[in-house]
Amino acid sequence: MAALAMSLPFTVSAQKAENYKVVKVQGEIQRVKTGNVLSIGEDVVSNENLNFKSNYSRAVVVNKDKGCMILSANYDNGGPQFMPSPNNLSVRAALPAQPSEVLEFFDGNVAITGYDSLKIDDDKLMIGDDSYFTVNFEANGQKVNEKLTLRNGKLALPESVLKNKPEKVEVCYNDEFGVSNKSEFTPVYINDEVLKEELNVIFNTLKGKKDSKVSASVNFVNDFYGKTTPVSVESWINNNIK
Repeated sequence: MAALAMSLPFTVSAQKAENYKVVKVQGEIQRVKTGNVLSIGEDVVSNENLNFKSNYSRAVVVNKDKGCMILSANYDNGGPQFMPSPNNLSVRAALPAQPSEVLEFFDGNVAITGYDSLKIDDDKLMIGDDSYFTVNFEANGQKVNEKLTLRNGKLALPESVLKNKPEKVEVCYNDEFGVSNKSEFTPVYINDEVLKEELNVIFNTLKGKKDSKVSASVNFVNDFYGKTTPVSVESWINNNIK
């Protein structure tokens, strides 16, 4: 995520007290009372005086009733903002049914967990020997070209993306007439141990059903890493958090 220009420290305070746990901090947010900075797993109260050290400082915090929220400075009214996720992609209105919709997903920053797949409408988006998606990238001076596989309605990135860790990946749709359309994404490679620590804060705070925890986790990954899908995050959780 692009960092905005640095600004002078900004001190804010909230009026209504609510308790949150810190999941992740971007930039630096300082407690005015102690001078300590917020860090993962700590408690923060919404009426606490906080010093946002730059205008890109923000945090994901979680509340047992509200779920995950984005904590950032509100420069209009002199108080902090506790806002819902701006990238709530955990529930799609419709599955991708056109090649353009798949290419739109694979554009910009995309989180790479090792379990990365996208559910599609495979009744409408026909994938086969003549119509298929490929990834193209360079690794160790060699060009790699591999198909995305379709299994149980899920279009999956090949393991070679995670193995080779290219900086840019091109996704190409090839149809039966030889027409090719492309998009390009920046892979964001997630450290398993770091993500495990972050998601454990969410899981330990949310005492509801697993679906709520997965939904909150999907939103968190979307907000702070890159595009992902519920099936990718749930697969990662099932293999990394017991």
